[in-house]
Amino acid sequence: MIKALPPLLTVTVTVLSGLLFFFSAAPAQASLNCAGLTGCDRKFCEIESQLKIAQERGNDRKAAGLAKALAEAKQHCTAEGLRKELAEEIEEAREDLAAYRADLKEAEEDGDVDDVRKYQQKIEEEQDEIDQLEKELSGLN
Repeated sequence: MIKALPPLLTVTVTVLSGLLFFFSAAPAQASLNCAGLTGCDRKFCEIESQLKIAQERGNDRKAAGLAKALAEAKQHCTAEGLRKELAEEIEEAREDLAAYRADLKEAEEDGDVDDVRKYQQKIEEEQDEIDQLEKELSGLN
């Protein structure tokens, strides 16, 4: 009985690892299917992809919320509304970027190397987000 345990444990770990990989890769695969779409069609596709994943995983509460979000999006989504949302997100990200730059300046003045690195990283991430949002916005025009 004890000799049979290690192979059983090995199989179990292998199966669980495979499932973990599959489920962690599913959202990335879903978003790739929507990459060629723009505007409301892309929004619908992304919600539908998330809904399908939630249903496959048996996550009924999330699936119900996504089904409601999809119905709302189909009823109210407009290109102008998406442009407005993206413009607001860009403005918020720019405000965050300005705050991080102020924090970076303060950290540099204080000589706090750890905070300098932290704020440089946050600035880089925020700029990447702004670039992505601006690219998305230009795709709507």
